[in-house]
Amino acid sequence: MPGHPLKSIVPGCEDLPPGHDLPRHRHLQPYAIVLIRGRFDQVGYAGRVRVQAGDLLIQPTLDTHANRMPAGAGARILRLPWSDLDDLGGVFALRDLDAVVRAAERDTREAADLAREQWSRHASRRAPAGDVPDQLATQLASGSVTSLASWAEQLGVARETVSRGFTAAYGVSARRFRAELKARDAWLRIVRTRDRLAEIAIATGFADQAHMTRGVRALTGATPAAWRRDVRTLGWLRTTTKRSA
Repeated sequence: MPGHPLKSIVPGCEDLPPGHDLPRHRHLQPYAIVLIRGRFDQVGYAGRVRVQAGDLLIQPTLDTHANRMPAGAGARILRLPWSDLDDLGGVFALRDLDAVVRAAERDTREAADLAREQWSRHASRRAPAGDVPDQLATQLASGSVTSLASWAEQLGVARETVSRGFTAAYGVSARRFRAELKARDAWLRIVRTRDRLAEIAIATGFADQAHMTRGVRALTGATPAAWRRDVRTLGWLRTTTKRSA
């Protein structure tokens, strides 16, 4: 859609120099990264993860993330097209990195199919760090945190301490993180289904359709009605009524 702030990707290999950091950004379409060499850290809706050589990093539709590369370490990555999915992605181990890289020399879609087969049958999700910011991110993504103060009290930690720690770790406040996830959930229903916008607003926890419109526009740069009209952009999205995780 013209004017939206969402990034696009070009499938293929790219060498990233040492210290190549990217602030929080988001992509319209889902894609995957195969790390051929090096390592980097990513902070996104799926949590904080370290991606190492041989890993498959799945980036879901409209994910928002930041990338941080350790000083003195570059990386070589392979970007692959990926199909729409219903969760927040994450990091998985590939069984045969070389086979995927060789396939990409012929066709990136063929490489994506091979990586998808390895991911679904042989890969294992890496566990998150498990500290307080990561625990909170997981709970926010599941929609189980209604009050940050109550959540912090259950842990025996001051709300201000939790809030500062989350912002330092994720580069965004817990409140905004939750608001983005809610707007993303609504956006997915907007572009995947033909449900009425007012019904989607209520189903995804907004006070009303106007509130949802503000949230979606803040996240994507366009209103729900504009996304519904942009049939060409949405052609790659599959139609489903299943709620995104």
